[in-house]
Amino acid sequence: MLVRIRRFLRRISARYGIIFCHHNADPDAVYASHVLSKLLKKIHPRLKCDIFFVHGPSKLSKLLMKKVEVKTNAKPNFRKADFFVMVDTSTTKQLDEWGLIVEKSRKPLMVVDHHAVHPKTRKIASLMVVDVNARSTCEIVYRLCCKARFRLSKKDALGLLFGIIFETKNFRYASADTLKISAELLNYGLTIEKALKAMVKPMEKPEKIARLKAASRLKLYRLKDWLIVFSNVGSYQASVARAFLNLGGDLAVVGGEKKGEIKVSLRSTQEFYDKTRIHLGKDIAFSLGEKFSGMGGGHPTSAGINGYGNLENVFNEILKILKVKLKV
Repeated sequence: MLVRIRRFLRRISARYGIIFCHHNADPDAVYASHVLSKLLKKIHPRLKCDIFFVHGPSKLSKLLMKKVEVKTNAKPNFRKADFFVMVDTSTTKQLDEWGLIVEKSRKPLMVVDHHAVHPKTRKIASLMVVDVNARSTCEIVYRLCCKARFRLSKKDALGLLFGIIFETKNFRYASADTLKISAELLNYGLTIEKALKAMVKPMEKPEKIARLKAASRLKLYRLKDWLIVFSNVGSYQASVARAFLNLGGDLAVVGGEKKGEIKVSLRSTQEFYDKTRIHLGKDIAFSLGEKFSGMGGGHPTSAGINGYGNLENVFNEILKILKVKLKV
């Protein structure tokens, strides 16, 4: 893959590129982008890359960026760019209004991700650096660094470790490769204990209120032996969905609707996926994102949908898909 990246940069005579992260960029997106920008500079010395966070990083990312700084550019030169890179971003829809800029520019596009990439993204991408078996995008970037013999700084190693810990939910969803890479990162003088401690962020009141409101509105369905939870709330949909799994749900679907725009987060337990093989990204989010004039995607146990329409209609469509898949 490293050879393909080198060829890509040489073919387009790259001098300036823009690395995009999805809105509300999480630590996996932030630090994969950060280290990737340095790696691209090493393998193509004339290159300069700006990192652009669509509508800024998440609150946790902001906290971690105080410990491992990431240089970004809030106003990159889109016209001057020779190419674009989408990191940890499977659809241009996740770039909000900048997604159209990427699509219409027809400039070379590199995608670096561990999600199942949307078919529309595949059509416009010039180079795909995608591994759906990787548990985080930081793992993909780390492996590229190893192949390029690019020595990380201690802080950059910590950044990659932050990304891996976040994306695997404190190693709960880690693979053997994830643990191997994490162990290698610890050789930079890091400890898991300190990394985990740095990532502790007290839950703020608005998030607590969102969880409690959603709990008061939840609808519970029992499909065969699976407990499926639906609810709606104006914000913190992903947080609420995770909370419903902790309460005992096997699959949680939490959505919000504002002025006709809908946002839905889906989360399931690993057991649900292992036994049903229902991939939330491929089997649900992809198709419904298109059906509701938006985009969707994600992992087997974690996915999201952004689109337009009526939230109740989206919920009904998800329920229909689940009933068909589960043969209820």
